[in-house]
Amino acid sequence: MKQYYLQQILSTIFFISNKIQTKGDELDERLTVRQWMTLLSIIHLPENNVSYSQIANIMGCSKQNAKKLVSVLERKGMVMISKNKFDNRAVNIEIVENCRSFLQRYYEKGNEQLKQMFKDFDEEELKILWSLLKKFATFDGSQWIGFDEKVPIDKRKEEER
Repeated sequence: MKQYYLQQILSTIFFISNKIQTKGDELDERLTVRQWMTLLSIIHLPENNVSYSQIANIMGCSKQNAKKLVSVLERKGMVMISKNKFDNRAVNIEIVENCRSFLQRYYEKGNEQLKQMFKDFDEEELKILWSLLKKFATFDGSQWIGFDEKVPIDKRKEEER
């Protein structure tokens, strides 16, 4: 019977992942959910030291996939790729300043969508779900850090406070 539940859990996670991506892609025509998560990853990584590998690690994807996502964001004028100050062989990826106000608006729209998605969950259920998902995220032994730390999306607004 355990095998049945494992299969159902996997198929449900797959379904939810696709549904979240589809709904999220409808938030704004300029940005997909995967691109948003790439930008969110960059925000959560140490400033002036963001690489493709770090983005891939925090997103759970390949380095090549992270590089493709960053390249699209660079063409859209949302990120800038430069040489890493600490390692000449590496690059540094950063969000351009004029993109941050757009990201703040996108974040607010996304939060409204999240409220709708989780409207039937109480706080205790959310805590349990989060705990279980974090446990599952490390099934392969990875040291996934997630997005626990609260970071400002628009530093200018944070500095005004």
